[in-house]
Amino acid sequence: MPLLSVRNLKVHFKVQKGWVRAVDGVSLEVDEGETVGLVGESGCGKTTLAYAITQLLPANAYVLGGEIIFGGESAVSRYRAEYWQLAESRMRTEMEALKAKLGGIPKTPNDSNPDAVAIEERIEKLEDPLADTYRKYLAKEINVLRSRLEAVADRAEAGDPKARRLLGEAAARYEAANQEGDLLAITRLKDGRLRGYHPKLNAIRWKQVSIVFQGAMNALNPVYTVGDQIVEAIQAHEDMDDYESRNRVVELYKLVGIPVDRIDNYPHEYSGGMKQRAMIAMALALNPKLVIMDEPTTALDVITASKIMDEVLAIQKALRMTLIIISHDVSTVAKVADRIAVMYAGQIVEEAPSQDLFHRTLHPYTEGLLGAFPSVKGEKHRLEAIPGSPPSLLTPPSGCRFHPRCKYAKDICTSTEPPYVVPEAGHRALCHFSQDFFSEGGLTRT
Repeated sequence: MPLLSVRNLKVHFKVQKGWVRAVDGVSLEVDEGETVGLVGESGCGKTTLAYAITQLLPANAYVLGGEIIFGGESAVSRYRAEYWQLAESRMRTEMEALKAKLGGIPKTPNDSNPDAVAIEERIEKLEDPLADTYRKYLAKEINVLRSRLEAVADRAEAGDPKARRLLGEAAARYEAANQEGDLLAITRLKDGRLRGYHPKLNAIRWKQVSIVFQGAMNALNPVYTVGDQIVEAIQAHEDMDDYESRNRVVELYKLVGIPVDRIDNYPHEYSGGMKQRAMIAMALALNPKLVIMDEPTTALDVITASKIMDEVLAIQKALRMTLIIISHDVSTVAKVADRIAVMYAGQIVEEAPSQDLFHRTLHPYTEGLLGAFPSVKGEKHRLEAIPGSPPSLLTPPSGCRFHPRCKYAKDICTSTEPPYVVPEAGHRALCHFSQDFFSEGGLTRT
């Protein structure tokens, strides 16, 4: 069952020149105990997605659509898809009616017809639904489920054994329909920005969801010892005295492979690999359910990076952690990830189990990424860079966002946004020709 469900997430940054579409309609699920790799070139939206999940976005970031559902009982997760699909079918029906109505309104020279503007705004909300939108289109079901829950609860309190058994299902269905667990609903302001602090969020951040920040060199305070910084993080979220916190730090240092006698050293006295291990120790300090590692091997040599990933894999197996590992290097995450999601220009363009992604690639961008890294096995071949540069997210290309750099691009790619193609279970790609590539055995063969 999913521990984390990101649905249709839109995070845009307001800058002087307009809106930067950093995350534009991303959906991603992470199951409990699973390791998911998130890969792509710099600037594709990976870190923005991580900061949206942890609610660490800067002040000029606006969440314009989507949900981030975290945690909850497995019973609740079981029913979420049922209610999402029901609400979305109703949204599509209304959207089609609105688009038909919009088509019948005469065009004005400056497109300022108030009726047309109002309809366009309603369509935009339906295309990028928030939790409130889902609740609106499930209002009938929510009211019925609330009444049923109250009735079953009364019977259970009166001692009805059958009602006690039904109470769990009634509560789970109500929570699923009511979109309980949406992190954005806790902190999102009416204009789309997020509050920097909220008591409910403080109970989730770091205790249940933590992050290893990109660039451990700059993530540690140079004027405090590393041990004191980890103790501070522990005491900020849990009622622990100095002795208990110190013992916890000792356990963490042993877990990540740092000599215990280095606890009272300052960051400048640590090597790059030790700083990275210290950041991992800090992220694990409160036994979170989900850990996000943002470029955990940045600025490390290949040997140290390999050791760090070996330790991450060992810790994940020992603690059965749920991990999201972000990297621009496919080879870094391939070693530890159960599943890999490839991002490009603010969208997930391909997602599949790790082995399937390598053996049956269905998106040209993924093929380019894999071709840009050497393989230690098999026949040696010349590395091929992806031509061109990532597009500006202020004005992304029309149609498929990868088409200006794609050797397979055709006319449809320049004008029509591609749909997600799912030719096999668990494998999806955002490309007009993914089904054709699948039939041919994939773009990359090893």
